[in-house]
Amino acid sequence: MKLKFIIPISVVFVISIFSNIALAFNVVNKGSELEKINLDNTELQKELKSLETALNKAESTIKNEKLTNNQDAKELVTKFFKTQYEYDSTNYKGRFKKIEKFVSEGVYGQLTTAGIPEVPNVNFENHINDMKLFLTAHNNEIVGLVLLDTSYVIDGFDSPETTQIFEVKVTEHEGKQKIVSLEILGTFASMAES
Repeated sequence: MKLKFIIPISVVFVISIFSNIALAFNVVNKGSELEKINLDNTELQKELKSLETALNKAESTIKNEKLTNNQDAKELVTKFFKTQYEYDSTNYKGRFKKIEKFVSEGVYGQLTTAGIPEVPNVNFENHINDMKLFLTAHNNEIVGLVLLDTSYVIDGFDSPETTQIFEVKVTEHEGKQKIVSLEILGTFASMAES
């Protein structure tokens, strides 16, 4: 009887060894699969981050392109310069109130720091002969240069044409587009012919 009991135990023992070996291969295989899944996950996360960066860059480029072609901003800059630099002795002082709607408080303060000057007792005019706008978008703001050719007439006497170069920045300010930065980069007067 003892022999009969040993055979089933040895069969069970052999089956147990094969089961443990199969289980060990399965665990090792699952560990390998888990490691591969983790590597794939890491790669997918890197790819997702790269795609998000590319999408943000594309969205910024599209937004800047729309801003560059923004006709309202170009019109705003044009109206501001015409109001500020096309004047005569009758509308000289009133233009300062009119430009307020085109510029931020900071720019308005910059233009009126010395106060609004009194109108001299002479007839004078300032005319814009030519104005060129070079606007583009950068960091979701419209920035650019304005090249302005003007001539001044005092009591019927013409002065030489003057060219001024301005740097402007236009952004959404208090719900409206406004010039939020205005800097004169240079003024050049034509030499009078002898």
